[in-house]
Amino acid sequence: MTEAERQREFLKRAASVLAERVLQLDDIVQQKIYDSLERLYFEKEDPLLTSDEEFEGVYELITEHVFPPAFVEINRAYREFDQNN
Repeated sequence: MTEAERQREFLKRAASVLAERVLQLDDIVQQKIYDSLERLYFEKEDPLLTSDEEFEGVYELITEHVFPPAFVEINRAYREFDQNN
């Protein structure tokens, strides 16, 4: 299996666990999740053995601790304010 195929398979697995919820998130949060998944891929000896729980852990870490809903709302309000002024 080529590296590109491994990456594609990893992303398909991540999407099967997270895609529906991630697509409902603000762009800044989505990007942070994608960045975290990329780090997870390169940190693992065999990223194809990543468990659903590990994917869930990335989602939880980002949505509850790095970018909690209150932060996302403040960020969104700031961007709207900035665009209108």
